Amino acid sequence: MNTYPTPWQRKMMWAALTAFCVVLLIVIVGTVIWTSANILSFLQPILIPVAIAGILTYLLDPLVTKMSRGALSRTKAVLLLFTIALFALSGLLSWLIPTISIQSANFAKQVPAYTEKARDRIVDIIYRLDQTFGLFGGAHVKSASRSLTNLLIGPGSPSPHAQPTATVIALPGAPQAMASPGETIAPSPAKITTAERQRIQAYVEKQIPTLQRALPTLAERFWEILKKSIGGFLGVTGFLLSLILVPIYLFFLLKEKPRIEKRWKDYLPLRASPFKDEVAEVLLEINKYVTAYFRGQLLVCVVDGILIGSALTLLGLNFAPLIGVMVVVLTMVPYLGIIICWVPAVLIAAFQWGDWAHPIGVTLIFIVIQNLEGIFYAPRIVGDYVGLHPMTVIVSIFVWSLIIGGVLGPLLAVPLTATIKVLLARYVWGRRLREKVLESIEEVPVVAESEPATHS
Repeated sequence: MNTYPTPWQRKMMWAALTAFCVVLLIVIVGTVIWTSANILSFLQPILIPVAIAGILTYLLDPLVTKMSRGALSRTKAVLLLFTIALFALSGLLSWLIPTISIQSANFAKQVPAYTEKARDRIVDIIYRLDQTFGLFGGAHVKSASRSLTNLLIGPGSPSPHAQPTATVIALPGAPQAMASPGETIAPSPAKITTAERQRIQAYVEKQIPTLQRALPTLAERFWEILKKSIGGFLGVTGFLLSLILVPIYLFFLLKEKPRIEKRWKDYLPLRASPFKDEVAEVLLEINKYVTAYFRGQLLVCVVDGILIGSALTLLGLNFAPLIGVMVVVLTMVPYLGIIICWVPAVLIAAFQWGDWAHPIGVTLIFIVIQNLEGIFYAPRIVGDYVGLHPMTVIVSIFVWSLIIGGVLGPLLAVPLTATIKVLLARYVWGRRLREKVLESIEEVPVVAESEPATHS
């Protein structure tokens, strides 16, 4: 008599129970991530100033520590640093604001000329596409004219079936030449070209009012996206007001940094145990990664901003100093920040000069400096301490932007990914490596020491 459950049934039951537990675990993890992301998105107006102050604390703490080693106390060193930063920022703004205002006034005066250049450029592009693909009938007009001419006069010689009458094909309003019987006067390519360009230009000019009506709609959509990204429950105004708290947070974090380093373990919600020691050790390792990343990345951003701003200034690009400042700020987000800075630089070059050479030159400046960063100074400044592949960085930026959203996602993408790497290296890859080492040790045969021979 068979006993139940059979071995096969027990196996299937365990498999089903395991699958149910795996699915339940995935659902729980997904729910926790979704809930955390919504909470972070809701609290962004409060968290972003704290995050900015924390990043600045990582960057400025070594300088404050060196300044406070002498006669200055740490509080006086922080106040002195704030004073220096205030004067430096005032000097930068006093130079940057007049430059931008003068260039903005010049840009406003030249907007009609830029618009006309842009229209001519668009007409030229559409005309070339028309000649190549026949988008507006230009190629069909040419082929039809050529076919009609061949039909009337033959390919290269007069046709015997041609009627001895004058046939004139000319554009409306063009001066028509007299033709003798048997002759066919076809329009010159220049006349066809002029007519087609005029038709395309009229089409483009008809679309300009539509674009002008669409611009406010696009601006409203962009503003809505911006409000959703940084608004949170306080709104954009509350977010901007909360940025005033960044210096206050920064002051207290810099002042209390040594005390926090000594006593932060006491604030962990865990009682004294080996587990608490393990958590503290993991957090210290993550802190090393984050510190190395932000300090190195800041120096890289400053070098990028100086090089790009100087190169664009030598090129004669309007708003070059502002783009250099944008590079310093935005390239804290790898790859994505440099693209955001490249787009306005190329657009300004296209409007300013109205040709292809200068936008290509601006693009080459960005490409060359990015290659210099990747080959020369970034490895020496940041090093391989964070150890993330460029593709991993790009994917992590998009993933964390989707999970957290707003400004926090791209800003914290690399530190959060480095945190995951630390956990995987410590508890997954490191454990497997230790197991392999133990297995290799167990497989080594132990050779017993031979006993010394006794001589009788």
